[in-house]
Amino acid sequence: MSEARLLLRRGCELVAGLVVAALVGALSLTAIDALSLPEPSWLPQALGATVAAGLVALAGWLLLRGGRRGRDSRRGTGERGLWFLGTAGPAFLASSHLGLLLGGTPHYLFGLGGDQLNRVAYVTRFADSPALSDPFYADAAPFYPPQWFWVGGRLAALAGVEAWEFYKPYAIVTMAVAGAIAFVAWRWLVPTRLAVLFGLLTAVVGGHTNAYEPYSWILICLLPQVVVATFLLCARAAARSRDPGSGRPTWPLVVTIGVYLGWAALAYTLIAGVAALLVALVVVVNIWRHRADRRIVAALIAHLAATAGISMLLALVFWHRFLLAVLGGAETEASVANDFAPEIGSRWPLPMFEVSAAGLLCLIGLVWVVVTVWPGGAGRLTGRASASLGARIGSREADRRGVDDDKDNDDDEATHSPGWPLPTPDRGLVLAQALGLMVLAVFGWYALSGLRAVTGSTLLPFRMIPVITLALALAGVTGSLALARWALATSPAHSRGRAAAVAVVVAGLAAIQMVQHVSEEDSRFAAAARETPAAPTEVLEAIDEMTPGREPSDLVVLTSVPTVYAYRPYFTFQAPAQAYATPAGRYTARTDEIRAWASEASPRELADAMDSGPFRGPDVMVFSRESSRSWVVPVAINEMPLARNNSREEIRFTPEVFEDPEVFDVREVGSRVVVVVRR
Repeated sequence: MSEARLLLRRGCELVAGLVVAALVGALSLTAIDALSLPEPSWLPQALGATVAAGLVALAGWLLLRGGRRGRDSRRGTGERGLWFLGTAGPAFLASSHLGLLLGGTPHYLFGLGGDQLNRVAYVTRFADSPALSDPFYADAAPFYPPQWFWVGGRLAALAGVEAWEFYKPYAIVTMAVAGAIAFVAWRWLVPTRLAVLFGLLTAVVGGHTNAYEPYSWILICLLPQVVVATFLLCARAAARSRDPGSGRPTWPLVVTIGVYLGWAALAYTLIAGVAALLVALVVVVNIWRHRADRRIVAALIAHLAATAGISMLLALVFWHRFLLAVLGGAETEASVANDFAPEIGSRWPLPMFEVSAAGLLCLIGLVWVVVTVWPGGAGRLTGRASASLGARIGSREADRRGVDDDKDNDDDEATHSPGWPLPTPDRGLVLAQALGLMVLAVFGWYALSGLRAVTGSTLLPFRMIPVITLALALAGVTGSLALARWALATSPAHSRGRAAAVAVVVAGLAAIQMVQHVSEEDSRFAAAARETPAAPTEVLEAIDEMTPGREPSDLVVLTSVPTVYAYRPYFTFQAPAQAYATPAGRYTARTDEIRAWASEASPRELADAMDSGPFRGPDVMVFSRESSRSWVVPVAINEMPLARNNSREEIRFTPEVFEDPEVFDVREVGSRVVVVVRR
């Protein structure tokens, strides 16, 4: 099979896995909603634990049957069965976990509070129009990558569902899809049964560590595979530099890695930066190893440049507007997002020392990585033999053995301990190197962030907790299998059956403990989702009635009720918080502008001030009525890196400055006042 056809086939397989996972996730949510379990109660958790135990038992049985393939193909689980388990299993695991956790509320974790308001507003923006724009400002270049939100908005529009209501199932299905596509990508790199375990584990780790940010998890779940692929790319490039006629082409890996990095730049800037750093580190390490051979060094640099070129072209699909604005002289302010410094980011992540099955798995993973990668370790002795990694990967002998071949790793299993879903020694070494490098990179990121603390800012290191947890957990699965194989091989023949039974039971119970776990943070966020106030219907209806003939996206609104942006695609004069505002929006200057308006003495002066300012003035203003003499609009004042993050400044307007019906249309709505500027 040609490389182009292989790449196309793998792309189709990835899409197929995505479709299967999305269908399983949607069906799971539909079934959970039909149950109508009482809330709040512990019944959803009880059902979730039982479902988790059943899925673990089913998956374990199918995987153990898969081990029979070499002995009794009629009784074993075939490749198609394993593929379906690898795509549908993680999807069901993630969707049932979050679906039961969020039963009884139409909102996702944390409702419309904090970050979620910004995210739902972004989806609402793109449900109204596919045009790339900022979620809040009508007259500023967007800064926050839109890819995940754009897809969600367009799907919501296609389905005819309100964006705020679509957000919850979209986020849950995203988490369901993550484990499935992780399995598909792992299947190209490791034996299929090991890929199934990796996919299921990815779903569990994502549900525990990153459910609050599904749009970052869809990238993180593929990050280990990208690092492994970069190691393979470097080895293949080195082999072809020595002998241009040997090995397999490198361009499929260049395209794959470049597309991933470009996609990451369109979806999550921080993850894109970390992924680019990891790819560059792999190339630098290989350049150092081959520093004596200029041909190999030149080839590695050329491949890195090609990968960067592909990713940059994709990234410019979104980033060109902000770059052109800056190059064109547009005024901007510094982004304050990196100043966020929560308590969890103040200490290094050490998941391997948590007292839980997940902690034990991460500890085993750390030991396995060190033993496999460390010079003179067991992995080197058994894995590399007498030849170097570069000579092995990409050689004709490797092609003949089936390393990275077109057979979906069938030969990998056949050549390495029948019945054990472990990669070949060469591929195991690459896997350990990749996961170990990810762990070191996260610790390095924490170290740099700690040093940057002296400047009053951070590198948002807590966002790396899912990365290190996933890397160590994946290593832990491989290390546990290797440990179990060693234990059985060294046990007396008459006790091997009992030892195997003990290993299976302990592993199954540990898996159940991991799967049924719900983090304290997610429990709090689920409670907050159920407590989310209802939509401000009266305010929304008043705005609709007072602005006839105008679409919501035609209006700029300054409001004391920021949740309106989740329900209508209004633009806003001021974002809900500075951390969510594009630097081109000049949050601080806009706050000063609102303060200046509050000091105007007459309706005409106020209207002139709003029209003559540096920003497009509001068409609608929604105030909280504090008293008959004071109408208030609150503005968030950034105080990061302080622990409380933001404070609220209440800017007060006197009702007299709106008492001109030729300039302002005023309507009292409960405790709110809606003012429409007549232009």
